Amino acid sequence: MSLIARYEEMPFWNLIGLKVDSIEEKQARIKLKVTNDLLNGNNILHGGVVTSLLDAVMGINLKLLIGEASYATVSLTSQFIKAVRADETIYATAEMVQNGRSVACMEARLFNESGEMISIGLGSFKVSRARS
Repeated sequence: MSLIARYEEMPFWNLIGLKVDSIEEKQARIKLKVTNDLLNGNNILHGGVVTSLLDAVMGINLKLLIGEASYATVSLTSQFIKAVRADETIYATAEMVQNGRSVACMEARLFNESGEMISIGLGSFKVSRARS
């Protein structure tokens, strides 16, 4: 099964509608079409969905960079910059900040179709590499 299929078939990705937009040179970009089901009481995208998208893009990019090792999020911060409304499509990218022996640090950015920043996130991941 391809990496794209593995991620897009995950139950959570399916639930909220996450899709892989592109994968180039070990760099994935994901996207989300914002639906009414993802809005909070103020009719803007729920912050938990924003944070989940940041975590998801860091995860798929970490997998591209570390290969078959397993990982788990141990810390995640998010900064909310701009509100998102229903029917917008938003995109997320991530890059490695540091790759240590057992902990990796990633930074993610979420933006809209116009390229405006929506959110920034920083995550730390416990990495369990196969022993050789």
